[in-house]
Amino acid sequence: MSKSKLAAALDDQPSKNAETGRNLAPWAKVLISVLVVGHLAAVVAPPLAFACRGQSPFVQPIARFLAPYCGAMFLDHGYAFFAPNPGPNHLVDYTVEFADGRQAVKGRFPDLKEERPRLLYHRHFMLSESLNNRFAPETFDPEPSPPPLTATQGERERFAVMKADYEKAKARWQRARQQYLALRTSVEEHLKSAYGGERVKLVRIEHAPADPDAVMYERRPLNAPESYREMPETASAGGGR
Repeated sequence: MSKSKLAAALDDQPSKNAETGRNLAPWAKVLISVLVVGHLAAVVAPPLAFACRGQSPFVQPIARFLAPYCGAMFLDHGYAFFAPNPGPNHLVDYTVEFADGRQAVKGRFPDLKEERPRLLYHRHFMLSESLNNRFAPETFDPEPSPPPLTATQGERERFAVMKADYEKAKARWQRARQQYLALRTSVEEHLKSAYGGERVKLVRIEHAPADPDAVMYERRPLNAPESYREMPETASAGGGR
């Protein structure tokens, strides 16, 4: 093709695109516009709902309506992690013990030195955060004591409400505890399989964000030992009164 013909073809291309746009049926233009606006609303709704803390009568209905689409497209991210005040992050220390008496293997995930490329590190980070978010303590508060025989009718009614609330809270704790144990067991079984071990011990670690003043004036490193603490497994879940 000669240069003149190529230039003519390129000059003619915008007019053809414009003609194609004019040839779209009105219903197709409306449909495309609705889809674009709906997607943009789905992108904006989750952070708006988080910022409003569930208090906006305008944002919350929109967020609930778009929730299935946001979930399917993975638009409902954990915005609290990024801003404006990110909280602590969580890691997992593990110890793999062997039946033949070999020295135990100790490690931590996520670990930037071990998990490369960055996406693999991110996967491990999400795993440690999921394990922490799913945590439910191994015990639950004892149920409230019944009122004495001399209790008034009002006191008995309040106890009935308290007992019903307790049973609901305990049922939620039982479900949460089962989910946590299932995830924890899955991690343990994977580590046993990966290292050929017999037993695995997991310890959840919380890493507090650095204080700006400590970093600026005291030159404290971001990975200062005092910024890490072990998370207990033996706490009791609140439910009793």
